[in-house]
Amino acid sequence: MPQAENFSFLALILIAYLLVRKGFGVKAFDNIPKLLFNLCMPALILVSFSGMDSEISSQDTLFVSVFAVAYTLPVYLAARYALRRYQNTARKETIALNMIIGNTSFVGLPFIFYFFGSWGVRLTILFSVVQDVFLWSLCYSMFAGTRSVKQTLKVVMNPCFVAIVVSFALAGLRLEIPDIIRPPIDMLANMTVPLALLCIGSLLAQHTSALRNIDRDAIISVAVKTFALPTVVFFIFITIGMSLELTLLSTFITALPAGLISVIFAKEFDKDVAFANVAFMLSTLTFILLCVTLLIFI
Repeated sequence: MPQAENFSFLALILIAYLLVRKGFGVKAFDNIPKLLFNLCMPALILVSFSGMDSEISSQDTLFVSVFAVAYTLPVYLAARYALRRYQNTARKETIALNMIIGNTSFVGLPFIFYFFGSWGVRLTILFSVVQDVFLWSLCYSMFAGTRSVKQTLKVVMNPCFVAIVVSFALAGLRLEIPDIIRPPIDMLANMTVPLALLCIGSLLAQHTSALRNIDRDAIISVAVKTFALPTVVFFIFITIGMSLELTLLSTFITALPAGLISVIFAKEFDKDVAFANVAFMLSTLTFILLCVTLLIFI
């Protein structure tokens, strides 16, 4: 993992954090997610999938696809079973969702690109694509009770999903991104990591107050998502003789913090939004500290 050689990624997080805390216009950072979702991340997806046949084997692709199902479905079932008698109905679905789905978009891809490069990004995207099936079916139903096909299609058909479809089409047809548009796509893709890190710093600064409301539920849910589940995955893969690189990537993916989607769902379905914010903030901060620890000792 040659890219994990220093702590330079912390600088951008710290810069954004300090700027927001010192009164710099928050609106400037609030527009970053739109740039990431609509331009930079779709570009990163296209670049990651383009010309990667020599770097990623069909066995790796098959493994990640199977692993996504073998991990997501049991965790979903286990979370629903464990919370069957949980009394706080305003938090139950949020806790379950945080166990199942990690923050791939804003935290996962930037950090995985930093640690594992394009190889890790592509496999992580495959994992995320499979999880999206569960997100917009089982998880959405968990919150909504019933699903609106029209609403689901509207959310799913976003620029990142379109980029995935285009990438699969190019890969299936063995085509490359045309040279005339490749340079701007490369530039947008290269902006993903720095912009995402600035976004993370801004979010941490804006929602620091949420950390004052940390309670037992938040601590337990973060401990299970960030430490317990990844530890189980790591030891299972080591035991069955999986390659170290795939073992580390899989462990990293399962350790990703709670996603913004849990906050969005909490707002949409009148759940405990304050708790969703606390879980998001605590898990994101814990994950960043975990990355720092890895850089120190590995």
